[in-house]
Amino acid sequence: MSNCLCLACDRANSITTKFCTQCGAKLQIQDRYRALKVIGQGGFGKTFLAQDESKPSQPRCVIKQFAFETINPNASQGTLDVAIRLFEQEAKRLDDLGKHPQIPELLSFTIHEGKQYLIQEFIDGETLEQELARVGAFSEQQVRDVLVEVLQILEFVHSKSVIHRDISPDNIIRRRSDQKLVLVDFGAAKHATATLLAKTGTGIGKPSYGAPEQMLGKSVFQSDLFGLGVTCLHLLKNVEPFTLYDVLENEYQWRQFLNGKVVSDEFGKLLDQMTAYRVKERPESIRGILQYLGIDQQSLNSVNNSDINSFKREGLSQYLVSIPSVVTNKQTIKTASSNNSISNQNVAKHPVELISAKGIDYQELEKFLKAKKWCEADELTTKE
Repeated sequence: MSNCLCLACDRANSITTKFCTQCGAKLQIQDRYRALKVIGQGGFGKTFLAQDESKPSQPRCVIKQFAFETINPNASQGTLDVAIRLFEQEAKRLDDLGKHPQIPELLSFTIHEGKQYLIQEFIDGETLEQELARVGAFSEQQVRDVLVEVLQILEFVHSKSVIHRDISPDNIIRRRSDQKLVLVDFGAAKHATATLLAKTGTGIGKPSYGAPEQMLGKSVFQSDLFGLGVTCLHLLKNVEPFTLYDVLENEYQWRQFLNGKVVSDEFGKLLDQMTAYRVKERPESIRGILQYLGIDQQSLNSVNNSDINSFKREGLSQYLVSIPSVVTNKQTIKTASSNNSISNQNVAKHPVELISAKGIDYQELEKFLKAKKWCEADELTTKE
């Protein structure tokens, strides 16, 4: 069946119909993308499973609709402007991230009958949230495997000056064809509400997984590490993050839920660091975590050279560190080359000096950070 894109109609039509039999709306976007059924709905609009009818095989794709003003008729113009910017940023992020095989490809970003639509590659598979519900808690080794694979995707994402902002089990899909993990939802749009959008800084992400600074609209690269760490705790215990969190101690007390399950001290300390409340107590880099887990540079290069043709490794020194020291409780993973990594001090108190291997001038960003203009700084790093 062909699902009408009109919010007021939502009628199911014959797959060969060109126009909705109820409201008359055109059923194909750009005369090629046809919505088949609704697979998600939030404060921004609907998400549809669709097909590309311009190709003989009619491959599946995903249509994301922007209809914020219709769903939120009482929203202010300022809130609407921020919502539009977020939706457009998702398209820009997907386009900037290129054709990484573990990130959905952007197929089109267009206006159809007065509304914006983002069309992207369909990932056939099961989210880790669905997998967790089906098979139960993951073993330590299974969680390690997830951590290593997602870290390598994030390493690429961060090298493009992009912060995902919504790492969680339902935004990681295990692709059915090759069992590889795919990171989705780079706009975090479906989780942003009118209330959050109206706040300075625009906090994005699920409260269960979002880092403290992120919920205040001050995301840094370590905010993604926090979300990934909480995701690992959820997979390891199959217990909701809110239940694991001790608000009095500002930390995750996940060990009391082990129920006889053994987790190595090495891995446990790493999860503690990744989910630390303070940014400066978290690991300084993705590369440092990978090396701590025993994933060396040669192994990474072997995997990336064979599987990721578009993976660009130049310019990573501004984000990554090289050689982690022994990790002890309440310490962060350090390296001898920490001068080239992002400082872990709270950006609200300490200016961040960024040195780009690509020659990018970050003086304007430093000016915004010193002035505590978080929105402008966030927007600038997205544009870089």
